Amino acid sequence: MNNEKQLNQQIAMFYFAYKSFTDSLDAIISPRGLSHFHHRILFFAEQIPGMTTSELTQILEISKQALAKPLRELKEKGLIYIAISEEDQRKRTLFLTSTGIHLMRDLSRQQQKQFTEAYKQAGDLGGTAFTAVLKEFAKDRPGMSFIDQF
Repeated sequence: MNNEKQLNQQIAMFYFAYKSFTDSLDAIISPRGLSHFHHRILFFAEQIPGMTTSELTQILEISKQALAKPLRELKEKGLIYIAISEEDQRKRTLFLTSTGIHLMRDLSRQQQKQFTEAYKQAGDLGGTAFTAVLKEFAKDRPGMSFIDQF
């Protein structure tokens, strides 16, 4: 059983780990005028090509208004394009442009490298224990229903 001191240390390490995870991307996204929020949009648009803007707001747990500006910025930077859904012309679907795909490859490689190295150092090459912890934390998040589409 974890004691209070150990739990507080784990909470602090979780914070520091997240900072290390995201700081490594800043050198790639900041010069392009992008934020971590832009990256999250690109990440999910890459993982689920053709997702609707409504699905993206559900995954990110944000309003359509909160999505509008960063989505417009990504479109203006030529990283994403918005198409009309073939099934329902009222819906807008999201796709990465070739520039967006190349950027996401660079970002994904960096993050995958970090995870692979951390798993190796922890002696859990598949990240089984960490995945179980993440699933427990995220189990009630609306976006979890989309994970199987990756």
